[in-house]
Amino acid sequence: MIALLIFLLLGSLTLRSNAVQEPWALRDASCPDYKSYSTRRHAPLSKGPLRLPFQRPVSECRTFRSEVVERVINDLKDKFADPDIARLFENCFPNTLDTTVRWHLPGRAPQSFVVTGDINAEWIRDSTNQLSPYLRLLKDDAQLRQLVLGAIHTQAEFLTYSPYCNAFQPPSQSRLKPSSNEQSDVVNPAYDPALVFECKYELDSLASFLDLANKYFEETGDASFVSKDPYFIEAIRNVVMVLDEQALTTYDDDGNDIRSRYTFQRQTNVGTETLSLRGAGNPTNGNTSLIRSAFRPSDDATILQFFIPANAFIAMQLQKAKKLFVAAGQSDLANDLYSRGETIEKAVWEHGVYEHKVFGKVFAYEVDGYGGIINMDDANLPSLLSLPLLGFVDPSNEVYQNTRQMLLSKKGNPYFLQGSDFAGIGGPHIGVRYAWPMSLLVLIRTSDDDAEIKSALELVKRTTGGLGLMHESVNVRHAGDYTRPWFAWCNSEFGKTILDLAARKPHLVFGEGAGAYSI
Repeated sequence: MIALLIFLLLGSLTLRSNAVQEPWALRDASCPDYKSYSTRRHAPLSKGPLRLPFQRPVSECRTFRSEVVERVINDLKDKFADPDIARLFENCFPNTLDTTVRWHLPGRAPQSFVVTGDINAEWIRDSTNQLSPYLRLLKDDAQLRQLVLGAIHTQAEFLTYSPYCNAFQPPSQSRLKPSSNEQSDVVNPAYDPALVFECKYELDSLASFLDLANKYFEETGDASFVSKDPYFIEAIRNVVMVLDEQALTTYDDDGNDIRSRYTFQRQTNVGTETLSLRGAGNPTNGNTSLIRSAFRPSDDATILQFFIPANAFIAMQLQKAKKLFVAAGQSDLANDLYSRGETIEKAVWEHGVYEHKVFGKVFAYEVDGYGGIINMDDANLPSLLSLPLLGFVDPSNEVYQNTRQMLLSKKGNPYFLQGSDFAGIGGPHIGVRYAWPMSLLVLIRTSDDDAEIKSALELVKRTTGGLGLMHESVNVRHAGDYTRPWFAWCNSEFGKTILDLAARKPHLVFGEGAGAYSI
């Protein structure tokens, strides 16, 4: 009750534009730790055969509340033909708001710290994806708009400090304690561990920052934050700086090696947790116009540093940013970003496509510019399977369809895993026994085949371990064996997937003859 009163009081302050800014009340100290709460089943159970539990925290313990999000849940939960899908949507769609908004400061310059879930740090990529299901609702919810705008501001501040880093500590204003990743990394450029949780350079993190800003603008028409935010333009300049530095070749014209601006070394017995060649990673031919990425969105090290999904992602976001910066009165910057995006897009088609002896012309996962190719896909986004969701290709594109066939085949993708209980794409992060539900959610959103969609949705539904939430990965031979009982990013992906089907193929979730539902 105390938490609810505090919440209402602070919520009222956001309605007064000149009010003193106060942090959003998160929850009463008596609220249970959701990491523990998510491992237990809570009543009421769904009426479907899986009898899935209700896993939302009580209202007073939710870290952010949106009336519009609640309206969508109430609109849909009785429409679903399958009560278990209804319960999963009810649990998963609001999960980021319910559990991961550790700090929010509303006002003229809002701030939002959105953690990945069971780790008290913010990954730029994860937080963008976690918030993505709510972006279509921004016009109808001023407080939700403040939350997302705050996330943009906080990401910009992070990238102003260190554009090479991927995960960050709570802002000092939040008074939340920083945590340790328990590693002794040697990283160049150096960073302050009080500000940075981990500093793995991932090109997709920079694209994700642009993605959140671009989508906020697309949904609201508001470009004022570009000039109002004291960090945003500097963050964009830092993004451009990284793109320039990571497009350089490993060797100059005389054959001398050019030391990478970014290096990363970790003392570890796991090969994917550090970079070769004294932290620089394997050589690349910089005459390709592709951009290096030291790590993948799984936080695993790349083998060949021209990581194609991230290059496709950043290419699209740089081009999309033109509209945002033109609207903000930054035409020169808009044109520069657009030109860079066009150049990278052409480079992906030129250097990231090759002839597979079985599947024909396909996209490579990683290349080095010397002819080297890594042939695989990983469940984490961006992935090759997700290229249409990035706006890079139409799902009907022949090269994409060839690639898709390859990725969803044990003969074509070493990380396509299939067992008695589950099947999907995994990756080296967890190992060759565990596929990620996220990969099937991407499969659904990139498919027009009703049978394929229904099969994938049924698999996802049955792999929650009875907890009614999405996991990070699931043992394909024993669905009760999974990693992370609560993975907010994947919960958001489930919410997006159901909303996609509700609008695009309503008969698959609501029953034959049902009308489409769009938010």
